[in-house]
Amino acid sequence: MPCFSACAERAQSHIQEQEPIDRAKTAARNGSDVNLLKFVCKKPNQHVKCRNVFYTPPIPPREARASVSRKVQLPHKELERLKAASKVVTLEDRLDDLMKKETELRRLEEEAERTRERFKKIDDARKKKAEEIALVQKGEEVQDKLQVLEKAFLAKHEQEEEVKEVNRIILNAKCHAVRDAQIQERSKLFKELRKEEIRLEQQVIERAMKSLNEEDEQFDKKQEAKQKYAEEIKKQLLERENQRFLEAERTEKEAKMLRDINEAFKRDEERQHQLSKERRSKFRDELAQVVEMSNVFKQRDRKRQRLFNLAQKALESRSQRDEITYLRQRENLEREYRQKEKQAALKKKQIEKELSDAREHQMQETKHRQALQVVRAEQDFNVLVERLKKEEEEDRKLNIERQRKRNCYRMDIIRQMGDKEMERRRLLDLERSEASDWRERERQRDANIKAVINAKLAAMRDACLPEKYIKDVEMQLQRITNNQRQKLAK
Repeated sequence: MPCFSACAERAQSHIQEQEPIDRAKTAARNGSDVNLLKFVCKKPNQHVKCRNVFYTPPIPPREARASVSRKVQLPHKELERLKAASKVVTLEDRLDDLMKKETELRRLEEEAERTRERFKKIDDARKKKAEEIALVQKGEEVQDKLQVLEKAFLAKHEQEEEVKEVNRIILNAKCHAVRDAQIQERSKLFKELRKEEIRLEQQVIERAMKSLNEEDEQFDKKQEAKQKYAEEIKKQLLERENQRFLEAERTEKEAKMLRDINEAFKRDEERQHQLSKERRSKFRDELAQVVEMSNVFKQRDRKRQRLFNLAQKALESRSQRDEITYLRQRENLEREYRQKEKQAALKKKQIEKELSDAREHQMQETKHRQALQVVRAEQDFNVLVERLKKEEEEDRKLNIERQRKRNCYRMDIIRQMGDKEMERRRLLDLERSEASDWRERERQRDANIKAVINAKLAAMRDACLPEKYIKDVEMQLQRITNNQRQKLAK
């Protein structure tokens, strides 16, 4: 358990131990001539006597007071310090701290050494640069002195007539050379400018042709697309026509089938009618036979009545019953026959009604389907016609706009070419006028120079100078004069 009774003494010893390290760090940062120790460590811990914290002396009892709740609040720094002091520092931790401090010291020493080397290099470079600057300044001073002497020598001999004449000839030759160079440079620049203008005009024309070709290609592509679209529309129309033809064939087949069914129904009705007619004729024959038999029986009865008058009364009641039974049977037969005929007629009417209703419904559906197909075909055709009209109108507008842009672009190119041609002519006229003015000035200047040269030659002959120099000067002057004449002749 750590001892907290000697915190002040331990803090003081810690500060004393940190002082050499801080001084070493400060010396490493502030100066490069300080010799740091190779190994620095803190002093061993100074054990301070303290009381035994495990033994607590008895506290005398105090008087009972009113219980007052007190809250103890430590500052944050004090709390952190107590936490740090409560940690047990082992030997490994101390060795780690020593190794870290040694590493830090080595790093600081290396950094100080690098700083010393860097400042030393800076000082050497500064000294070397100062020496070079001094040498350059000395060389410049010597050069300035030589230039001053040369200028003084030239100024001294510049007053002599020969030097002036030589200088004038040299200057004249230089002037001619410069003038020729300027003329050549001007002509060269004019040619290059003309070439550049031609190249730019060619580029503009090529760009315009390229844009026109691209527009033509786009127009051809659109025409091909329209052709393909028209072919596709034609193909669709043919397919729809084939479908309508197939639908008509199917409708015709259905109508034929309905006609066959109607004919079968008619044949069945005729057969039924024939059967019913045969039944009616058979029933009439049977009824006639019954009536005939009844007549025969009546005749026999009349005969018997005459023969058996006496037995008639006895058998009267029996005869009446037989007659009633016969009549009832005949009525039943007639009723059954009428009921059968009525049912057959009702059935026939119902079948005819159903057939007529089915035929009417089928005809209505066929007409409705055909009307829908016609309306749909008309709508598709109208939509197609409207679309084609819109596309033709858009194409016409695009062609008009393209033609307008092409004309505007062509007019702009023509206008630019005309402006450039006018500018070129203006520059050419300006150059010609400047050249004529320049030639006139040069002619006047040559006349003045010739007068001065004649005066100088007369002065040279009066001074009795060697003839060869005079001849040489005259030859040079004559050559210059001939060149000037040739230039003026040109």
